[in-house]
Amino acid sequence: MRMLHTESSSHLGGQELRVLMEMEGLAPWGIESVLAARPGTGIVREAFHRGLRVHEVAMRGSVDPAAVTRFLWILKRERIDLVCAHGSKDGWSAGLAARVLGKKVVRCRHVANPIRGHFFGRLVYGPLCDRIVTTAEFIKQGMVERGVRAEKIVSIPTGVDLNRFHPGVERGVFRRELGLEIGRPLVGMITVLRGDKGPDVFLEAADEILARRPDGFLVLVGDGWMRQRLEEMVRRSPRGGSILLTGFRRDIPRILADLDVLVLSARIPEGVPQTVLQAHAMLTPVVASDVGGINEVAIHGETALCTAAGDSRAVADAVLQVLDEPGEAMSRARAGREMVLRHYTWPTTLESMRDLYWRVMKS
Repeated sequence: MRMLHTESSSHLGGQELRVLMEMEGLAPWGIESVLAARPGTGIVREAFHRGLRVHEVAMRGSVDPAAVTRFLWILKRERIDLVCAHGSKDGWSAGLAARVLGKKVVRCRHVANPIRGHFFGRLVYGPLCDRIVTTAEFIKQGMVERGVRAEKIVSIPTGVDLNRFHPGVERGVFRRELGLEIGRPLVGMITVLRGDKGPDVFLEAADEILARRPDGFLVLVGDGWMRQRLEEMVRRSPRGGSILLTGFRRDIPRILADLDVLVLSARIPEGVPQTVLQAHAMLTPVVASDVGGINEVAIHGETALCTAAGDSRAVADAVLQVLDEPGEAMSRARAGREMVLRHYTWPTTLESMRDLYWRVMKS
């Protein structure tokens, strides 16, 4: 099978990394993949870095005639059998091109914001695709409530690569880079720097945490359009010397190995977050927003401490509770790892996606 993955997002976060990991992981099973994405975006740069086959496509709107024409050319040139569309703009243009040529289409829905209920919104999840994949049950339920047929949707969360994320990852490397001694509290958030992820909520909580634990240090790992604003927040903070924005990093396992707490202060529901599952796999305690998708794996009192979305004071209180009660925090972390081992491994995700693609092709 030859697949075309399409992505119109300009970010490089969990959604985009899943696409690239899937392209690499399915190759040994005879599924050759090509990527089509907007020029100069993070996923394009990362795909080139990984040696994957990429086509750049400008997508200026939901239905862009130039993009549709470009997708038609790619589908013919690459002899594509099946299209998997991951974003909104590419879902339209690539879906139309695929249907013109009689190709099968899978539509992936990684985000939890409500789909549009008008005619065109129903069209992209109706006749323009054969099957829909969501990354959380919460997203699936929201789509069903908006009129999408439940039997057309399957939820397949992004599992964890346990070869990379495990408790045996070398500790101390990231701390040495920061000049932090063992025992000094280190709290971090790993995310795309955009509003829905709540990195500003994390920085607001950082001030409160440091006011009560002056020996602490906080890191915000990732990049995105909010970075300049967030850097200004740190410069204005009286405790900014103990807060660092690292930018994009590839060594996430080593960072998680040294964190005392992983925070995800998202403002809105999303798919099952990879960073939370990765932290669980590494026995790193988690504080997260109690919203759909996230709370499927960050379960308050069982695998994490959860707070209301957007409440920086509550985030600070939860982080300080983890630091003050390490035994209870480790019990939750162990429960999180058991959850990952049972339900959220990367080979399970790959097998589920492989089987889905072949079923669609044979239908």
